[in-house]
Amino acid sequence: MTESVLFVAPSAYPLGGVATWLDYLLPGLAERGWRAVLGLTAGRFHDVDHYRARHPWSDVVPIESPTGTPEGRVRALVRTMRQLRPDLVAGVNIPDAYAAVARMRAGGEPAPRVLMTNHSVEEQYLRDAESWAATLDGLVCTNRLACRQALQRRRLDAGRVHYAGYGVAFPADVPSRRPGSSILRIAYSGRLDGPQKRVNDIPAILASLDRDGVAYELLIAGAGPQEEELKARLRPQLETGRVQFLGVLDAAALVPEVYRRADVLLVTSLWETGPIVTWEAMAQGLAVVTSRYVGSASEGSLKDGVNCLMYEIGDAQAAAAQLQRVRDLGESLAAAGRQLVEERYTHAVSVATWDACLRRILLSPGLPEPAASRPMAAAGRLDALVGTGGAETVRQVLRRRYRHVEPGGEWPHSHSESATDQATYWDAARRLDHG
Repeated sequence: MTESVLFVAPSAYPLGGVATWLDYLLPGLAERGWRAVLGLTAGRFHDVDHYRARHPWSDVVPIESPTGTPEGRVRALVRTMRQLRPDLVAGVNIPDAYAAVARMRAGGEPAPRVLMTNHSVEEQYLRDAESWAATLDGLVCTNRLACRQALQRRRLDAGRVHYAGYGVAFPADVPSRRPGSSILRIAYSGRLDGPQKRVNDIPAILASLDRDGVAYELLIAGAGPQEEELKARLRPQLETGRVQFLGVLDAAALVPEVYRRADVLLVTSLWETGPIVTWEAMAQGLAVVTSRYVGSASEGSLKDGVNCLMYEIGDAQAAAAQLQRVRDLGESLAAAGRQLVEERYTHAVSVATWDACLRRILLSPGLPEPAASRPMAAAGRLDALVGTGGAETVRQVLRRRYRHVEPGGEWPHSHSESATDQATYWDAARRLDHG
């Protein structure tokens, strides 16, 4: 009998790391005997056709709420699960999937096992796992720190918390770098934002290289909210050609346009669960200079001076010094980095680990009692008059639809919010990570 798994994922972000992960995981699981179905959220900001054009997969089911309300989202997910009858449902930043399973169980109807995939170490996702602890058969984290955080909070027992990392393509051979080149060629690839990726550290790092008289070129691949500000701060380097913004590149273009042109990848992040870009760069034979980001220690992969060079978060002068060391250590760092990826972060290793996690969750003892179904949040005044369920039925009959203004409102990535001051939270996360 073929086991089936339904991944419920947002279609609003077709160029994100989660989409890259699903690109290799779905066919990998299919090769291991699963029917792997991708349930993509649909709506004004969730364009399923746009997503599929960039990430083709044969077994895709659009999931659209006809009204755009919280109740409508859960009903749409329940309909999809009744239609497909999957053995297992994996929520990928769509917590309404857990509400749908809880409703089916509370009603006494056959329901799939359900798991949460956690691609973050942010507090709101930990709180989601806590909130749905009575429903979740498993939590699978892509970073070992996230596993530690979940266990520390004690709402999920150790038997339901699993680790499965990301994977990348691993070429058999990579071209040798240009030893002794007078120009240090640096690459940055990822979202251009401040809170997580800390791209605003880049100008200070380049200023330190300038003071040291280092000849460099910086290739920046990606887009995000800090893009225009970053371009303004780097205008002198842009005008001289020392910095180039390449825009958003797909996985195929990253190799010739970034990885084959650079000597070193620069990572400036506050936190990461991979990052996938680091494993990609290592697989392509690049040296890596990275912040000692939250998540790096628990994962146990990055070894300063062995397979990468590390600096404290936000220390621009130290980052510049480590970049300069690449001229002497780049070859040995690159070799050790490729060895790390081959052992721990290839597509094959990742698929095997996810396959094992899914099977453990599927075969695990069921939860003792079905959790009570939760009423969904009201979507307007009609809910107060006839109840959430009745109001949803009326809206569907009248074809009334809530008009959302952004993707996270249409299909929320989390039902929770951070309860802790951010500086306090990240300080605690850093202490737990680095021990």
